[in-house]
Amino acid sequence: MYDELIKGRVYFGGADDAASAVHEKEVEKVIDLRVKGRTEKVDYSYIHKPIADESDEIPSSIQAGVTEVINAYQAGEKIYFHCGSGNGRASVMAVAALMELGAAGSLEEAENMVKEVHPSVNIRPNMREALEKLYK
Repeated sequence: MYDELIKGRVYFGGADDAASAVHEKEVEKVIDLRVKGRTEKVDYSYIHKPIADESDEIPSSIQAGVTEVINAYQAGEKIYFHCGSGNGRASVMAVAALMELGAAGSLEEAENMVKEVHPSVNIRPNMREALEKLYK
């Protein structure tokens, strides 16, 4: 199951739900945040923008991913971004997207907004530290 971050425009969740989001919500761009992306061919617009595992690379990888999300959003596209389960990297990207769009005034507010639609948010300490570097 996937969740709606911004009504009618931005969705996020797990890898297995990408095709459903494309077909059910007419998503135009799928962004994969996993370190190891898909190897099989898919019938939708797919971009691999992994959020790194290495602490020193996490901030720049979040920035690269959120730039892709914001550019697609500003172009009027419907977007789905995902990690494996939707709880880790996808939740990190959801927080970053809300901050970049000015929909939240603080990281805490952004995380709470994400938790409202996706209660199983799990932002690991190294990812939280990267978000703080980017948005504090």
